[in-house]
Amino acid sequence: MKRILLLIALGVSMGTFSQSPGSDTIIFSRFPAETNLQPETIFPLKNEYVRKIYVEDNTITTWSINKEQGYFFRPYNLQGQPLNNGYIGFGFGQYEASGAISGGCHRGTYWLHDVASRKIILASPQKGSTDAVTLKEYDIPEFYYSVSLLDSLQIIGTGRYDAPEKLHRIQLPAFNILTAYGTFTTPPDRTPVNTWRESFISFIFNHPDLPMAALACRFSDQVDFIDLKTGKSRVVKGPENYPAMFGSMHTMGKDVLERTEDTRFAFVNGTATKKYVYLLYSGNHEVDGAGNLNSTGKKVYVYDWQGKPVRVLHFPNFISCIAVNDNDSILYAFDTDREQIVRVTLQ
Repeated sequence: MKRILLLIALGVSMGTFSQSPGSDTIIFSRFPAETNLQPETIFPLKNEYVRKIYVEDNTITTWSINKEQGYFFRPYNLQGQPLNNGYIGFGFGQYEASGAISGGCHRGTYWLHDVASRKIILASPQKGSTDAVTLKEYDIPEFYYSVSLLDSLQIIGTGRYDAPEKLHRIQLPAFNILTAYGTFTTPPDRTPVNTWRESFISFIFNHPDLPMAALACRFSDQVDFIDLKTGKSRVVKGPENYPAMFGSMHTMGKDVLERTEDTRFAFVNGTATKKYVYLLYSGNHEVDGAGNLNSTGKKVYVYDWQGKPVRVLHFPNFISCIAVNDNDSILYAFDTDREQIVRVTLQ
């Protein structure tokens, strides 16, 4: 293993990406409004680490990392009682997943992207039944760090380090790349190409109805808003506008990103509604990584779909994930300090 102790900073100019057919950049230093939240408890959820929350009517479904539970997704009523065993089991067999970075709920279908098994699994509960579920799975032969389901047979994916584009739109099950969005600039001197691309890894949040997506960077406070129809994009940087800091390591025949003590985590989770993108922000450094500090936060940055910063929401405790109802009036979260599902009314 060849270890290159480079300390690399991502550029913060408009030339960071070359985007086509058109792009623009917003750099800002503060949100126009800030709100301190005082959440109320809905129900406790002990011995769980909740990655995502999905709310529909009087049901709260969690995506949890708990192999003893047996399933990734589990629905609860508002009293915290499980409604069934869950959807998409842990394992290595058909319709099972051993682990996932990306997952979600799209129009009633729960899905997971199993990076290790290189497949995406879809679970569609049948209406009127608490147990009947339709399961499908499709091969994802290429590595993507983050994907998002657009419909039952299309996904978008980012973080494919052997490709020059930031984002791909892919047709399943044939795995045809329909559209590629944006290209990376040439890496700085001494920076391996794959490491440079990996430093831009992001989580994807797509609009519930319109062909729009937001890519929230892990290592800098930057969000890319992409129109999936026209290909136009807007890069939004701030409020600190700090560069990603990382090293490079050569192992198993390829160059990979190495986190250093200067690496800082930006966005760690989020959700999107028809009006806004809500991004959970960490701000912690690699050296602060005891427990789950690099995957939790106390701030939620809110943007509209044009990339305009709207406000910051401040939680009193660390949270791991958020959900917002359709009219943007109630925010739900998992409080990792108290191990509770909580909610707060948004003014």
